[in-house]
Amino acid sequence: MSKRRLLLFYALLLGYLTMVGPIAIDGFLPAVPAIANGLGVGISSIEFSLTAIFAGNALGQILYGPLADRFGRKPIILLTLSIYFAATIGAGLSETVGSLVFWRFLQGLVLASGRILSNAVSRDLFERDKLAKLITGFMLVGAASTLGAGPLGGYLSENFSWQSIFWCMSIYSGSAILIFWLFYKETLQNKDFRALRPATLARNFSTILSNRNFLFNVLCGGFVLSGLVAYLNSSSGILIGTFGIKPGMYGILLSMVMIGYMAATATAGKLIDTLGMKRLIQIGSFTVATGGIVMFGLALANINHAAAVLAPMVIFMFGFAFVLPQTTSASLTPFPQIAGAASSLQGFIQNSMAAILSALLSTFSDGTAIPMAAAIAVCGILTVVIYVLYIRRL
Repeated sequence: MSKRRLLLFYALLLGYLTMVGPIAIDGFLPAVPAIANGLGVGISSIEFSLTAIFAGNALGQILYGPLADRFGRKPIILLTLSIYFAATIGAGLSETVGSLVFWRFLQGLVLASGRILSNAVSRDLFERDKLAKLITGFMLVGAASTLGAGPLGGYLSENFSWQSIFWCMSIYSGSAILIFWLFYKETLQNKDFRALRPATLARNFSTILSNRNFLFNVLCGGFVLSGLVAYLNSSSGILIGTFGIKPGMYGILLSMVMIGYMAATATAGKLIDTLGMKRLIQIGSFTVATGGIVMFGLALANINHAAAVLAPMVIFMFGFAFVLPQTTSASLTPFPQIAGAASSLQGFIQNSMAAILSALLSTFSDGTAIPMAAAIAVCGILTVVIYVLYIRRL
């Protein structure tokens, strides 16, 4: 198989694996008010279930890289998809918010595997620019799922019980298990039988964290990811609960935001050969800062219209697509022998940042767009700071 066809095959295959995240989150968002009503709690309580999934995601990140280095990629992919399938069933059967939070935490715990294992498989196959191309490609495929997940979640929440969201998640995860069982062949050539030993883990993590290239690229990517999580955490409560938008329309608007991300991802894939990773990070960091600052300014001006949130978020997501794949590739490139551990540590740091921000927003939510917009603006500004002070000098 030619390298071009190999890239396309794995972009599609790994893209299907990374879809587990958008389907678990984006399909859920339009149903937040309906779930709150069904369980007899406030919207902020259901937003804490999002915090739970982000927290579980952060914790899970640290597990799957070393597990995949020790046992191979395929067994861990199949195991985590199976646990995810069971967690979706549990969430759909929840009768209390506490039960829902537990199952969503478990979902998050295995949700981490999608990105971590996709990154590790990519590093097994390619390096540097081709690695960035594959990561960009499967992120584009994963993002495409949002175009359907958001509207589907809105449609289901308007026309069926809120539990139907989770039944759809279970169908997806069941199909993913079948696809990876049949079509994915193990890409790890040499298993690291010492990968799970505490001394080995400590040595590997110490080596990774001492690398400035890794650390600053991870922080830069972590701030843009946190900005997206701020939007995912709070936007449904604001647009549906405060602005009065119908869940189905919210799902469509969520898809429109992701169109900006997909367009930018496709553009970044074409520009990387001519501009290089560092230049794309520069463009992306200033773009996310612009989107966040514009959104915060409109929120302070008390412009309570969906466009005041959505238009700046499209700008933010355009920059997001330039920053995250490139910083991911740059942070993993120095570690060909311990790519799983590096991917895990990267995910743990970035998702811990996002989970902390999600918890703060759930606590200080006041029904307006100001807390969310402020968080996104700060994340954008810090992305620029990391790039200017550190990444451009690496």
